[in-house]
Formats: sequence, C-alpha cells, structure tokens
Amino acid sequence: MESQPIDYESAEFALRQSWEIHRQAFGPILEPAFTENPQVRILLINALNHISRRDVKRGMELLKELQPYCIYDEDKAAWAFFVGLCFEMGGAREQMLQWYEKAGEIGHRFYLPYLKLAKAAHGAAQFEKARDYYKTAISCLLEMDEKDRDEVILGAAYTNLTSCLTMLHQYPAAEKAWQEAQKYPAQPGADATAAILYAAMGNGEKTAEHIRGLSEKFPAWVEQTRQMTQQILSGTHPDFPN
Repeated sequence: MESQPIDYESAEFALRQSWEIHRQAFGPILEPAFTENPQVRILLINALNHISRRDVKRGMELLKELQPYCIYDEDKAAWAFFVGLCFEMGGAREQMLQWYEKAGEIGHRFYLPYLKLAKAAHGAAQFEKARDYYKTAISCLLEMDEKDRDEVILGAAYTNLTSCLTMLHQYPAAEKAWQEAQKYPAQPGADATAAILYAAMGNGEKTAEHIRGLSEKFPAWVEQTRQMTQQILSGTHPDFPN
C-alpha cells in the first residue's frame, strides 16, 4: 500500500492556529517564552493542546520534557505557570496556587495568576497579601492594549482592592480604588463594598446611598450588608472598633 505524503502546509497551519488560540489566552506570559527555540515552542503548543482538553497527565508529561530547555526567566515563569494551570485543570487548588506563586516570584506580566492568588488570599482574610496581588494584577491589565483588556475583570479587581484596603483601614487609598473602579463596568454586588467603606469612614449618608443601589441591583446582599454597616457605624463591629 502506497503511503500518503505528509501535508506539511496543513500541519504548519494547524500549529499556527493553535499558537494563536493560546496566545490570545496567555499572551503576556506565553509570547516572551522560548523565543530562541521554535522546536520547544512546538512541544509547548502540544502540551497546551492537551491541557486545554483537560488531558492533564499527558500535558504534564510534555511539560516535564520542556523543563531542561528553560534557560531564561521568561521561560521559567511560563513553565511554572503552565504547571500550575495543569494542576488547576486537574482540580488541585493548593498545588495550582503554589506554582502560580513560583511563577510570580520569577517574574512575569500576566494578570491571571496574580488575580487567582489575590482572590485566594482575600478569601483567607490575608488582606495585605491580597492587596499586593490585586495591585500587580491591575498593573498588568493596564499594560495590555485596550482591545485585549477585559474591562469587567479590571473593574472587579479595583472593587476587590477597595475591599482589602477597607479591611486594612486604609480608607483614602480604598476610596481612590473605588473611584477607579467606577471607570469600568460594575458587578451587581459592588455597592456592598462601597457601603462598607463609607460606613468605616463614618459617612452614614453615602452608606445609605449604596445600600439603596444594592437593593436595586443585588437585593440578595442587602440585609447582610445593612447589618454589617450598622455595626460599623455604631462601633460594635469587631473589625472596625471606634
């Protein structure tokens, strides 16, 4: 039986197409990696194709083959991030966070792992750590071209930063972050963050204004927010004593 000729043109097109899909998702950390080694990039594309299909085992095997070619910090940061992504796709949250943290320690300008680290620290009430990660994520987002930037994510990051700064009693900085958040699309529950900030600042009028906004946009959070702000204003909330 005669063997079919290899269609190199189709294979090259498929590679370029896969690279573009991954570039759109991970551009700021992917594009600077392995720039001097096209063969390693092909291996990386293959690994990412498997990871995106949630074939984590094969994706991790291919990433391990890549590790010896990590020469520059850009290569090492991307590699650490994609190992973390493997763990994320596999549902291993703690390992995901560890590897995202390693990628950040090496240094990169991709907002997503910083944002995931920020949310994890925020949820664990590690407000200083969360504040710093939110700030890094925001600066990475602001560096992106406007056409590539997700303004909803940017607005949410500023809102979450407001919350962290409020819990740290850094009210002028929190109010500034809230004002920045207003430049972007707001999530329905964002008024709760502002209500708590203004209660902590002792501004009952603005607190009431944001609770009214919350009742219109996200009524499920009204009662909890009202109770918390009343305690803050009266000086009986343990996190905001007079």
